[in-house]
Amino acid sequence: MEEEEKKYVGYGYHGGGRKKTGRLKEYKTFSVSLPIEDFEKFEEVFQKSGYKSKSRFVFENLVKE
Repeated sequence: MEEEEKKYVGYGYHGGGRKKTGRLKEYKTFSVSLPIEDFEKFEEVFQKSGYKSKSRFVFENLVKE
C-alpha cells in the first residue's frame, strides 16, 4: 500500500500569513520589566508628559544625541 504524500502542515496554508505592507521603515521591539511600584510611577510621569506613545517618551528621554 502506498503512503499518501503529506500535506503542508503549518500556519493556514502554504504561502499564508500576513502579506508585506511595503513600509519603508523597519521597526524593532523590546520590552521592559518593572516592579509594580516603578511601573505605576512611570505611568504617572508618562501621563503628565503629553507624549502620545511610551516608545517616543522613552526614546527622547534616554537617547541624547
